[in-house]
Amino acid sequence: MQDIPINVRAYSGYRIEERPTSFFLEDRELKVKEILRTTHEERGKRRIRTFKVLTEEGEIYKIYYAEDEGQWYLEAA
Repeated sequence: MQDIPINVRAYSGYRIEERPTSFFLEDRELKVKEILRTTHEERGKRRIRTFKVLTEEGEIYKIYYAEDEGQWYLEAA
């Protein structure tokens, strides 16, 4: 299963797209209540920042920002 490109609203501080504040799945906007974990890694030639997030609805998702592409993804289970 492939990772799914998603639209994300993010806080931009000292770096662009610093951390997600909400994201969209189908017609739903899911607001991030808490960031449970953040990692920085390289997958092949891609540099990514991964966020394990808890939404206000109590659901946990793993999303990431592909820095070189400027695109957010929902990581497939």
